[in-house]
Amino acid sequence: MCGIAGMTGRDEALLSRMLAVMVHRGPDGSGVEINDQVSLGMRRLAIVDIDTGDQPLYSADRRVALVFNGEIYNAPELRRELSARGHAFTTDHSDTEVILRGYEQWGEDVVDHLTGMFAFAVWDGRTGDLFLARDRLGIKPLYWTESGGRVLFASEIKALFQDASVSRSPDPHVLHRFLIYRVHDSGEDTFFDAVKRLLPGHTMLVRADGSRRVRRYWAPPVNLTFRSTRSDADYADEFRHVFDRVVQRHLIADVPIGVPLSGGLDSSGVATTIAHLMRGGADLHTGGVLHTFSALYPGEWLDESEYIHEIERRVHSLPHYAYPDVDEFWSEMSEWMWYQEEPTIATAPYAYYCVYRIAHREVKVMLSGNGGDELLAGYIPYFRAYLTSALDQRHPLAGLAEALRGADLYTGYLSDVVRPRLPLAPRRLEMRPLLLSSNGHAAAAHYEASRNLNRRLADDVTAFSTPNLLRYEDKNSMAFSIEARVPFLDHELVENISSLPIDQKIKGGWNRAVYRRAMRGRIPEKNRRRRKKIGFSNPEYVWMRARSRGFSDVFESSTFAERGLYDVHKVKDAFAAWLRGAPGDGLIFWRILVCELWMRRYVDQAVAVHA
Repeated sequence: MCGIAGMTGRDEALLSRMLAVMVHRGPDGSGVEINDQVSLGMRRLAIVDIDTGDQPLYSADRRVALVFNGEIYNAPELRRELSARGHAFTTDHSDTEVILRGYEQWGEDVVDHLTGMFAFAVWDGRTGDLFLARDRLGIKPLYWTESGGRVLFASEIKALFQDASVSRSPDPHVLHRFLIYRVHDSGEDTFFDAVKRLLPGHTMLVRADGSRRVRRYWAPPVNLTFRSTRSDADYADEFRHVFDRVVQRHLIADVPIGVPLSGGLDSSGVATTIAHLMRGGADLHTGGVLHTFSALYPGEWLDESEYIHEIERRVHSLPHYAYPDVDEFWSEMSEWMWYQEEPTIATAPYAYYCVYRIAHREVKVMLSGNGGDELLAGYIPYFRAYLTSALDQRHPLAGLAEALRGADLYTGYLSDVVRPRLPLAPRRLEMRPLLLSSNGHAAAAHYEASRNLNRRLADDVTAFSTPNLLRYEDKNSMAFSIEARVPFLDHELVENISSLPIDQKIKGGWNRAVYRRAMRGRIPEKNRRRRKKIGFSNPEYVWMRARSRGFSDVFESSTFAERGLYDVHKVKDAFAAWLRGAPGDGLIFWRILVCELWMRRYVDQAVAVHA
């Protein structure tokens, strides 16, 4: 696990600054390759092959060089295969070298052979090409820009801004799309008009003449059918075997491993599966102890202590707790924004930030439950796509039966959807009227949710939901030099879940149906049969009201008014109305606030090397 950076052409001073601004991603060492054609560098967080896994790694003739960020879980198998093909390895068990030897064997198609999370760059001096690649689900980030006739890339945006010629201006379309539609981290565009992200499952070849070729090498298979063709037990058994295999390979490390535990279904499954594997001999490098890390909110409605403690007792973990509070959050906002680099949809990711901070004292790797909801229809609004799937495929009775069995969940949701549309419903707060008319039309939501549940889930996993969760997790974990792993987004498990029929996702009044059945006897029933989820979050509306003066100070500032983005008087009036109890989503004011604070941190001033 590392931070990588580089550019076409020679610039040792710039590369040094790019690596310095990402030292938190790799405090254990660094390495560079600089020649007249390319400058490559990395900061290392040593997880596997600590003694001999330094980078860059080179071909025998030193004409090919590689820097890599991530973890290759099938590295042992690939090493054996490549050795049998005649490749000589110089490291003990480095997964980085497996990529390099794989590139020598398969060229750009090496990505098809890798199981893991990765972003890497290969400089091929034989052709003069720079080859960039990102893992199938986009677990590891890779940003790029073009400036002064050269291509720059890095694991973090702030590294690109060490080149003062790279514009830090906001992208108005991305900004307005975020403000109005809550969409972000979707597509290659970032909040900065000059910076792009290499999309998940894509590679980029930068040729010696400066031309670029981007190629998508993976997309999940999607089963659009509604009905199962096998028994529920068969699907559950298959899922459990795949899940165990995936979690097992995510435990590969030479350093201590822990689990961020929210008490939700997905992190509970990860923790209990790790405990199951430990009983079979799996080594977490923690002296036989499973460390769990949780955020608690004593006395708050969202406190999940009872579910967290249930898992702790089941797996006999050594628990550690963070207690996020609004005062700490407000004082750390600027620093947190420096790590996040772009606005966040809510304050919830800060809870993970606090959890990773305490985890830093005990472990170097964490296995989280992120991604399970988007794969397995864990959110209540997915029920709408389930119903339309049933109707479109002529299974209306199944849809009706599900609506009745899950009435305690779905009626409340459907009521919330319908109620604001009634003729006498009170007018609710909306974002669009708060934007100046000259800018309000700049964004368009090029997204229409699919009527087919499995297509909807695949879209969210690859483009509309999971990418922002992965960005939050990467930034929060790397802020404290921790490698975050997400077994639910192992591509083998994703392909297994995506190939399931729709009625294995929602069935018998339960979402995540196949997963719940697979985890019977492993996750305590109190957790396995939870009807509602919270996960890592914050009491956001309480925090906003507690710091309403701080919001108002920003909204009343001359800097805010001079942006030319908002009708300032309407923003202030609408915020005052919300504080008095006006209906509507108060998080529209968080989005306004976070965009302003983000611009102050990243747009208005040069990006400093330290937070």
